[in-house]
Amino acid sequence: MLQRTDVIDLVTRSRDGRQYDLVLVVDSGEWHEKNALHALQEKINSYASYALDGAMATDYPDSEGHAKAILVQTIDVPPDDAVQFLMKVETLLKPEGLPVRLERLE
Repeated sequence: MLQRTDVIDLVTRSRDGRQYDLVLVVDSGEWHEKNALHALQEKINSYASYALDGAMATDYPDSEGHAKAILVQTIDVPPDDAVQFLMKVETLLKPEGLPVRLERLE
């Protein structure tokens, strides 16, 4: 789903209702596709805009005032350049109240 840069893959709410995760799914093999890093950058931009510019609050009114995070879920080990990019993005978005987490699925 990495190549679908204009789509929010999934929005989940924590069990206690305090946080909403915008889940970005990287399917098996996608890290090796041409322009994967560029697609990741575009998709992260879409997610950040969605969360920070009000569209998420429109689609999910209950999310207003709650913590939000971008969760990148992947089956495969991401390449080093993708991990480094996500670390840089984390330093930029965390102060905006939108931390970025990477989760490897088994």
